[in-house]
Amino acid sequence: MALAAPAAGSVWMVVELNVRRLRGYWRNALIIGVFTPVAFVLALGVGLGTLVNRHGTGSLGVPYLVFVGPALLVASALQIAASDASFPVMAGFKWVRNFHGLAATPLTPSQIADGTLLWITVRQLVNSTVYLAIIAAFGGTQRWWVVLAVPAAVLTAVAFAAPVMALAATATAEGQAFNVLFRFVVTPMFLFSGTFYPVAQLPDWGRWLAYVSPLWHGVELARGAAIGHLAAAPAAVHVGYLLGWLVAGMLLARWRFTVRVARG
Repeated sequence: MALAAPAAGSVWMVVELNVRRLRGYWRNALIIGVFTPVAFVLALGVGLGTLVNRHGTGSLGVPYLVFVGPALLVASALQIAASDASFPVMAGFKWVRNFHGLAATPLTPSQIADGTLLWITVRQLVNSTVYLAIIAAFGGTQRWWVVLAVPAAVLTAVAFAAPVMALAATATAEGQAFNVLFRFVVTPMFLFSGTFYPVAQLPDWGRWLAYVSPLWHGVELARGAAIGHLAAAPAAVHVGYLLGWLVAGMLLARWRFTVRVARG
């Protein structure tokens, strides 16, 4: 007799599993969540920002930390989410095989995928909130609307993490695909999606590459909330684009989780 599929709330079981596992590497999580943001804000927002502010900004007429802070917040969320969606997911199928253990419960592969992305969402919500608090502590906020940078960062993070999860559930080698992903996709996005300067300063081909990047859309949302220069219509376009990435990525991830579990 087949077991009934568990309720949607059961995806929180996957979140609980990851919270329990976090106890084993909480020091690394603390470094990533607190000390790394402090280092980036000091080096790029305060240190580099002093030089930029002194010699003319080109940063929408605000102090450089106000300009770059929300972008660093979004970029950090995307990078950490991509990391969480890559090797840990592959390990769940290939090395640790905890996803196969979860599949032996009434949880379906799609619910395991949903729970994994929900865990990434929760973690990035916490990390992004801490990051924004650090930016504020260094004087990098001017408007209360900057709090909207947090949901913008989380949406960007999960929009990119979803297709990475699908890739991780497909990969069978020792993770070489992730080396390509981080070297030739994530790092260029970080450098050329308007994180440190307006994309208008890029050549035409560079601007179009930035426009298809989910990071640019997230940066525009977060920076627009922080500075106040983003109208409702462009904001809706950015949100819609990121939601498209999220929906397409999750459909792929659910499918690949189902195939990988069935393969054993």
